[in-house]
Amino acid sequence: MSTNVLRLPSFENLPTREEVLDRLFALWRPELPAEIVAVEDALGRVTAEDCRARISLPVVRASAGDGIAVDSRRFRDGLPDTSDWQMGRDFVRADTGDDFDDRFDAVVMIEDVELDGDGQLRIRSGVTVRRGSNVHPSGSIVTEGELLVARHMPLRPRDLACLHLGGVWDVPVLKRPAVAFIPTGNELVPPRSAVPRGKNVDSNSVLARTSLQLLGAEPLLYPIVPDDRTMLNAALDDALGRADIVILNGGSSKGGEDHNARLLHERGTVLCHGAAAAPGKPLCAAMVDGKPIVNLPGPFIAAYHGFEWCIGALVSYCLHQPKPEHRPLEVTLSGGLPSSDQVSLLCNLDVRRGEDGGYVAHPIDFRRSSAARTASANAQYMTPPGGPVPSADSKLVVELLREAGSIARDPTVGNVLEKGRSPFSR
Repeated sequence: MSTNVLRLPSFENLPTREEVLDRLFALWRPELPAEIVAVEDALGRVTAEDCRARISLPVVRASAGDGIAVDSRRFRDGLPDTSDWQMGRDFVRADTGDDFDDRFDAVVMIEDVELDGDGQLRIRSGVTVRRGSNVHPSGSIVTEGELLVARHMPLRPRDLACLHLGGVWDVPVLKRPAVAFIPTGNELVPPRSAVPRGKNVDSNSVLARTSLQLLGAEPLLYPIVPDDRTMLNAALDDALGRADIVILNGGSSKGGEDHNARLLHERGTVLCHGAAAAPGKPLCAAMVDGKPIVNLPGPFIAAYHGFEWCIGALVSYCLHQPKPEHRPLEVTLSGGLPSSDQVSLLCNLDVRRGEDGGYVAHPIDFRRSSAARTASANAQYMTPPGGPVPSADSKLVVELLREAGSIARDPTVGNVLEKGRSPFSR
């Protein structure tokens, strides 16, 4: 048996998605450096260290609402006679968040006072005024040294506002992991090019760019590399020198021009060549020069699936984040789903609102549907290998790929087969 045959996937006893990731994580300890960015530019970035307040607010004190500032000692025996009180001498205006003259130590809320046209002040009967009433003391909003955002937290808009409240103008964040994407194949042409007979458009590069951006990574997109071992090796060398993670796209299976997986066998430690996840079963994962390299199969839906369960997990691991998850939604299946004793299957679904207010999910068979029909799915489900097969009318928790508010109310869709019949049946 030739060496190349030995390096081809057998697709028997394949590791699960979880096992593939465990093998990668056991050998990979990424350490991203920190960089300093302006807080207003840090949305979605991951903090590299604990961020603490550098100032206290209020600096001294501030009014808790709109009102007037008064001297509480004049209220010791109840409400005083305010008929001769004058603005600026006996009280001052104190709006929400404002400091006020040190002669005063309490605030009466504006709804409890009345100022007539002559400037005479009246305070509503029953109002109690004590020292500090309706006053925020120093540091009650934020205290110098207080933890604002912990280490390894993705920064949200409210976190950025809190950092500015605490006098933090620049924040240390983890550098975005650089992820190289190398599309390969003699059959590919770039987008915006003419597509001759026998050629396909490279659609996976835009999938990679946008998926990586959403994950918080820095995409390094390479031009299409032909099925040439010398050129593939050169592209791989360049990517290993620039990226934290490398993705080869195409050339992963048993075809005569499928060089990529063979290169990984020659250059590093292959952790799997084939995974129990379809579409995209020929996926190959390896460690080369201490960096993870994933060879994703070429078809669009297979590459998408690889980003969903593998690449997303690698980028998140690099950023000390949990694996990305979609919003769960309980649905009722209109037809049964496919099953396999060996692999987990990605099932695309078209979810619609049912007449009873619940949700109905119509399976989309990617093997019999166009790429456009498959890509339009608004939900998905990963079947457990060898697990029970969800049947028509059964309840199922799926992953929602669009906002729930965008789900159409019409319970019928396209050319869905009659209720109860699986679209995967022959």
